[in-house]
Amino acid sequence: MEIKVLGCRETTSFLLNESLLLDAGYVIDVLKIEEQDKIKHILLTHSHLDHIRDIPMLIDNTIEGRSDPINLIGTERTLTQIRSHLFNDSIWPDLVRLSGKNFSFLRFKSIKSGRDFSLNELTIRAIEVSHTVETVGYFITDNNASILYIGDTGPTEKIWREANKFQELKAIFIETAFPNRLLDFANNSGHLVPLTLKSELQKLNDSHIPIFIFHLKPRYSETIKEEIEAIGNTNITILQSEDSFEF
Repeated sequence: MEIKVLGCRETTSFLLNESLLLDAGYVIDVLKIEEQDKIKHILLTHSHLDHIRDIPMLIDNTIEGRSDPINLIGTERTLTQIRSHLFNDSIWPDLVRLSGKNFSFLRFKSIKSGRDFSLNELTIRAIEVSHTVETVGYFITDNNASILYIGDTGPTEKIWREANKFQELKAIFIETAFPNRLLDFANNSGHLVPLTLKSELQKLNDSHIPIFIFHLKPRYSETIKEEIEAIGNTNITILQSEDSFEF
């Protein structure tokens, strides 16, 4: 698997194997048009704006660059929220309804938490996490390795029990949005601070798995970095835009 970081601060998006987006908060300003044309699927953790912001413009940019609609993949509730509040002919045109023979825009594909599904040569499993709306993280597996991608979450349980079942888990991508002094706010809004990140990682049986941190709010990024360094876990890396990895 090849993973490229597109957005890892205020807005979130990762590109997997050139054709699959993990969330779509920051895409069009970092990918060239011909790179945008290659995107076939968008895997959504939840419906919040910082994870879906660039979907409408991405579709506009690639209307003539593809023959099939982009597959928007998420839980039924997440897709319903997006269709009701974004692609509703008020905030943005209903691109599902407008798709037809001449132009293919968008197709919604719902998935169920806890059930594996196949996408290209990948096997993917969604597991619920704790946020202010229905939100999932994703285990993504190819023939050689698995990764865990967790978008927004506060302290949670089920996904760590699932993680401990994976024998070839090569990396975990997880948010840490606020500094420790905003712990109460982070808990109420479904986010992590370095203290709760430390507690969450202690739920892993394997303490050597590489941990990649994103979604540091810009106002607090330096403080968050210092507090993460104070954890003393050398397996933690704070991501930068356009970092790339192979697993």
